[in-house]
Amino acid sequence: MNPDSHNLGTEELLALLRDAALKPSSIAEEIECAGAAACSLESIERAREVLGAILVDSPSLEPKSGAAALVALPELLAASLLRAAAEASRQELIREVAQGPHKVLAKDAKRELQRLKQKGVAVAALAPQGNPLVTAAPKEEAPPCYASSIDAYGERAVWFARAGRTGVDLAQVVISDVKGIITADALPLSRKSYREFIKKLPRGNVVSCAEVAPAHARALIAEAEAQGARNGFSPPSTYPRALAMLGVAPEIAPDPLADFEFGPDGELPHQLAGAALFADPLFAAWIPEDEPLRAYSTRAEEIAKSALHTDDAQRAQAAADHAREAAAAYFTDARKARYARRLREMAHILRAEKRVDAARSALATARALEGQGGSAQAFCDALFSRAADALARTGGGPAHEAKV
Repeated sequence: MNPDSHNLGTEELLALLRDAALKPSSIAEEIECAGAAACSLESIERAREVLGAILVDSPSLEPKSGAAALVALPELLAASLLRAAAEASRQELIREVAQGPHKVLAKDAKRELQRLKQKGVAVAALAPQGNPLVTAAPKEEAPPCYASSIDAYGERAVWFARAGRTGVDLAQVVISDVKGIITADALPLSRKSYREFIKKLPRGNVVSCAEVAPAHARALIAEAEAQGARNGFSPPSTYPRALAMLGVAPEIAPDPLADFEFGPDGELPHQLAGAALFADPLFAAWIPEDEPLRAYSTRAEEIAKSALHTDDAQRAQAAADHAREAAAAYFTDARKARYARRLREMAHILRAEKRVDAARSALATARALEGQGGSAQAFCDALFSRAADALARTGGGPAHEAKV
């Protein structure tokens, strides 16, 4: 209400509304004569009803309903009722109007509350309204982390990413479950550059990558560092800078396959299918180290040429027995643990690619190598029996020479 638009004051209008001897039509005439906007007889009658409820502190006039009744009236009448509410100590009603959407009446209500304060009445502070002038920037999502599949040397790449000051802080680390940290780079990137980087990561074929939880990625790097130290290998000179981006490793490594199920037939069928993993491009290069593989291949050639075996069936059985013996000698407790870790990680990669059967075979074989039941024989035997062909294709050259 603009007090300069007419000469009818709030208290004068309130006195008119309180005068029971005056008819609504008389009050309407007074309003018009004062130069104020005309009010209908119905609105004047409604204003008197609300005024009566205010004066008697009627429980039917709750703050919210009272505020709604006030703002439904012409501003001139509503302002006079706000004055009546202040005189009747109906602060809750006035506060509702002050915090309501009607801007003109909200101003009048705040003015009435201020008048009460000046009279020494305790008035509760109004709640802040609207958006603050300075709002906190929305928190950006944490960038995803990734890990690659594992090669025949037990090596893989891990990309640990976290939000940085100007985008993404990326630690790119190549790890080995024998030599520990092979290479390490710290790369500050913009978020756009990191998105483009992610698009170029290999997926499928002989190398693949999958998203991993940040705690998982960090645990992989910490485990590799510890394993390398146990085997006498030191991280490269660039590792401390990457380490500053990595932060503290989790005390307990998360298990991304904790909820993975083997189906109604359990783990055994998937363990028996362990040999089929080597038909997958991701496992094609997996063969034993050079020395045990050469020894196996030499004996396999002798069996193939031996006159002691009179037919193909005998030679096939002898070759199978030889592969089993070689596998039994090769898979020491340390190697069982190492291959179990590799197979668990590969199961995570396969699961991410939605190749569930292969993932189940990898995980079931890992559990067998860990001594959790079943047999990993199919996988272990096949590691040798199909590796001789791989060695032959390279012209009898060395397979790989990782320290074990």
